[in-house]
Amino acid sequence: MNVSIKSLIKLVPILYLFIVNPNLLVAQSTIKEYSKNLITYDFNDPNPIPILTSNPKIYPYFTFDGYQKNSTTKKFQIVELENDYIKVFVTPELGGKVWGAIEKSTGEEFIYRNEVVKFRNISMRGPWTSGGIEFNFGIIGHHPSTATPVDYSIKENEDGSVSCIVGNIDLPSRTQWRVSINLPKDHAAFFTDALWYNPSPLHQSYYNWMTAAAPARDDLEFYTPGNIYLEHSGKAKKWPIDSYGRDISKYRNNNFGPSKSYHVVGEFNDFFGGYYTDSDYGYGHWGNYEDIPGQKLWLWDQSRFGGIWEDLLTDTDGQYIEFQAGRLFVQYSPSSDQNPISNVSFEPYAVDKWTEAWFPLKEIGGLRDASQYGALNVIMTNDGLAIKLNPFIQVNSDLQVMVDNKIYYEEKLKLKPMDVHTSTVSIDQTLSYEIIIKELDLHYVSDPNKKQIERSFSTDDDFKSLESTEKLFQQAKEDIAYREYDNARKNLESIINEDPYHLDARANLGELYYRSGEYEKALKIINDGLSFDTYNPSLNYVAGIVYKAINNNLDGKEAFGWAARSMKYRSNAFSQMADIYLREKDYKKSIYYANKSLEFNSNNIPSLEIIAISNRLLSNKNALGETLERIEDIDPIHHIVSFEKYLSNPNDENKRKIITSHRSELSYQTFLELAISYYNRGLVDESLILLELGPDVLLNNIWKSYLKQDIGQLIDIISSSSVDFVFPFRRETIDVLQWADSNSDSWKTDYLLALNLWGKGRFDEAEDLLIKLDYSPNNSIFYLTRALMINNNDKISIRGDLERAYSMDQKNWRIVKSLANNYFESGNYLAASNILKKVYNEDKSNYIIGMEYVKSLISLNQFNSAISILNNLYILPYEHAGEGRDLYTSAYFGSAMESISNSDYKKAIDLLIKSKEWPENLGVGKPYNPDERVQNYLLYFCMDKINDPRSKSYLEDVIDYTERNIDNISSNHILGYEATKILTGKISPDSFIEKLISSNQNNISQVQWIIDYSKENKIPENKDFKFLIQVLNLK
Repeated sequence: MNVSIKSLIKLVPILYLFIVNPNLLVAQSTIKEYSKNLITYDFNDPNPIPILTSNPKIYPYFTFDGYQKNSTTKKFQIVELENDYIKVFVTPELGGKVWGAIEKSTGEEFIYRNEVVKFRNISMRGPWTSGGIEFNFGIIGHHPSTATPVDYSIKENEDGSVSCIVGNIDLPSRTQWRVSINLPKDHAAFFTDALWYNPSPLHQSYYNWMTAAAPARDDLEFYTPGNIYLEHSGKAKKWPIDSYGRDISKYRNNNFGPSKSYHVVGEFNDFFGGYYTDSDYGYGHWGNYEDIPGQKLWLWDQSRFGGIWEDLLTDTDGQYIEFQAGRLFVQYSPSSDQNPISNVSFEPYAVDKWTEAWFPLKEIGGLRDASQYGALNVIMTNDGLAIKLNPFIQVNSDLQVMVDNKIYYEEKLKLKPMDVHTSTVSIDQTLSYEIIIKELDLHYVSDPNKKQIERSFSTDDDFKSLESTEKLFQQAKEDIAYREYDNARKNLESIINEDPYHLDARANLGELYYRSGEYEKALKIINDGLSFDTYNPSLNYVAGIVYKAINNNLDGKEAFGWAARSMKYRSNAFSQMADIYLREKDYKKSIYYANKSLEFNSNNIPSLEIIAISNRLLSNKNALGETLERIEDIDPIHHIVSFEKYLSNPNDENKRKIITSHRSELSYQTFLELAISYYNRGLVDESLILLELGPDVLLNNIWKSYLKQDIGQLIDIISSSSVDFVFPFRRETIDVLQWADSNSDSWKTDYLLALNLWGKGRFDEAEDLLIKLDYSPNNSIFYLTRALMINNNDKISIRGDLERAYSMDQKNWRIVKSLANNYFESGNYLAASNILKKVYNEDKSNYIIGMEYVKSLISLNQFNSAISILNNLYILPYEHAGEGRDLYTSAYFGSAMESISNSDYKKAIDLLIKSKEWPENLGVGKPYNPDERVQNYLLYFCMDKINDPRSKSYLEDVIDYTERNIDNISSNHILGYEATKILTGKISPDSFIEKLISSNQNNISQVQWIIDYSKENKIPENKDFKFLIQVLNLK
């Protein structure tokens, strides 16, 4: 080999570096951030109507209603983490989600990456994109920040790993979540280190699921340990072999019914995953069972009903499945089914931290055990076992096969990350055995019964019918956890009226009153309880937070002192005592009690905040720096760190760091949240400084006026600012807005205060404010909002408000839709149709108005016009939406019934056959086994009229469908009853009714109409079944 002298000279310094510093030879993880143009189907049209009228659980967020049909190119920030084995992509502007992950030796995605950003209406606020790993915190659903920017930072760590930290505040609960996506330098898995804490003094809703995606393919098999799965209601069903004998752990066997949600439980294990048998690769997740017991699979319906969402959510990347990991067993949604599953609460000042690992698999054929360090599969062979292994780290360890606690087989392993190793072991396959690789923390047990847990997931029927005060109390607690505060309040008041000594109910009710800012009510209910038990820790805790809120420092400290006697409240109560001492400027005592708090919760972030602030005010710079480092170690993107550094050294660079640390969509809210935390501690100057650095928005400016007590400034900003998209929701803001309202003649302060009160469940006070405004506001959204919020009050006219809003803005489709619905409800279909037609003709891409217009035309019996519009309507639906399909069948049914009334049976037959089609421009694909009983019954009727011999076959189809679906609630079962009667010639086919009743024992009211019909042999009047009655009356 010829090497020039010049080349050798160039190599000398490089070789010298490696000799001096051999660590340079060690693999390193890298991290970089860059902008990337992505094909994007964007969202727009934010809704200025307070979400209080539709989903108050997520107020103060607002929704979006506009979605692009055609794509554009848009720049997104990408954070890329890479080592020798895997590459991970993060998108901070898309909710902070992991965009995708690749195993480098194969190029395969073990986290599905959608190459286009195709926003569609799926999340709580609307826009959502598929793929990656989505981080959900707060309450059931795709979290409110899922499609918008969150705070983030990137970091190179001393151990050679790299991290991207993402996070945000969940505004309704005011809890803070963070996820550090960490890639070690020598690891073929990446980690998500989660931090979620509740810095509020209240119990909040508790929901966390990490939603990961993987490609959906026929060769995919799920390795999800357990023996049952739970529905969202908590109802238990069989897994992996269902009650029909199908192995639903194989993707291809799920080719039936609607989309699937399998929350798999029943086994004590730390992993689950999936494997593509044809492609010979897979994916997996690990998390300690006590941290992450929840494992869920979500599969789109494999018919076109689900398949259409592949087209709606991506261009060329194909369908996906979701494998989700959660802190609870189930993404619980309450129902009438009684079982042990419920919603739970996040305790005040609680801090939750946990770690999860996400990893690829290759060439091992499946997954039987996994840890954060490796994964193995076991395949039965003719004479024993093939043990297949993927280590995620470099390993030098023993593989042992144990039988009866003795080593049966042993092998020395020396492997690199993502090596593929196979051990062949001859063994009697009837023996129970264990496979242990200690360095990889793998321990496979062949007998699945040894890992099954005894926990019951059903409630004994004898207990379900029991009624008790304690049962109602459990329901109230669940209502609080589900943000159903009004229901909880009513239940708790009922309990206390019946049993004044129910002290837990008093504590919870007192906390609800505190939540709504009704401090006098809270103290009354709590102090009455303390007159029964003066030491009760829960009552003392609530007394403490109320006294603190009304600046009664002495009684607040006294009550917290008693609450601190209980371990449940100890850290929290000491922290709040520290807050009070900070407010009183007794900084040494504030530090003392904050440190006492940390003895019982070392991650109590509010206590660390108090220590940092107190040390700054005591000019203890070293202690301040050390405390800020402690906060940053726990929460690397806590906004207080950059702000406290600025306060101690107010230069331009520190100022810039404050501003750039607030990166989320609603950054004015994160500025205000931190400012209020200073205000609550009596630090008005700091609050003002922070708000001056933040965005120039109305709500924050009202706060600034209040803190300065500057009425002139208040009047100026109120007069010059719009109230659109201003949604006050905090308890503390009620006092601020009451001050503003008392010092301003503008309707805007009344309106904003009304929103804040309504959001806190103080509906009567909010209504009074809204009604008091009469017709003084000159804002169309105000009248639309008032009409939607106040449904039953003689002092205002809902239609009057809607018509006034319409007179101000006839092009606002939301106003038109609401007014049209009002006309519609009163039977004035023509008036509804006229205003809808005008707006629709101005923008035929607005499918929401298009559907409303079609509905009005159907009500006016203008079926052909309705069909014509539907043919040209392109609907972008929300998840599970079916309005477009319902309108389609209603239009064709109406036209067919017209033809029948004109004795044009052949035309009716054509229309009915056409009604069975599923045009996908209406946003719905054809499901498995659609209910076509109305069409088939009418086809029988028409064909019988023209003596077509095929007529009775349609009745047989009606009967067959009814019998196969008798367990499902449907008013169309009456057609099955009628078809049976026609074919058998019996007036009352009792066997059908008996089967219907036995199959619907828990929902007997739902089928009562059919039962009444069978008894009376005449059609009972029922406005809910108007069309079915029309069909049954055909002669």
